[in-house]
Parts: sequence; structure tokens; C-alpha cells
Amino acid sequence: MVGWEFLFRGWILFAYARWFSPEALWLQSVPFVIAHIGKPELETFFAIIGGFGFSWVAWRTRSFVWSFLIHWFVATFLILVAAAAHPG
Repeated sequence: MVGWEFLFRGWILFAYARWFSPEALWLQSVPFVIAHIGKPELETFFAIIGGFGFSWVAWRTRSFVWSFLIHWFVATFLILVAAAAHPG
């Protein structure tokens, strides 16, 4: 997940920001959502919201690290909830 966040919120976001300023938040979300195609539909849907949200966090903090930590926490939490819901 570190590589994933570095690519989208580190490299793409800040490269786009040089030319497109705040519009970079939406522009980098497009390839992020495309990368989620083929995953469960709900995950792909929430990638639209999460892609922008993670971008906003990275934009405000000037670092992809916080986006990574939030993404990791959400993914870990969902895995734990799914495992608890379907034991065995």
C-alpha cells in the first residue's frame, strides 16, 4: 500500500499540481478509480470518494504518508470486520 499511495498521492498528485493546482485533486482520482475496476463494486464506488479525500489530505499535509496511514487503517479495519462477520 505504500507504493500505491506514493504513486497516486505522491507522484501523480504533486506532478499534476504543478500545472493544474487544486484540480489535481480530481485529476489524480481518475486513474485511482480506474485501478479499482475489477474489485468489488462497493470498493470501486468508495474509491471515488476516497481518491479525492486521500488527495485532499496529501495536498494539505504536503505528504502522502498520512494518506497511506488512513488507507492502511481503513483496509485493515474492513478486513477485520469481514473476518469477524464470517468466522471459520
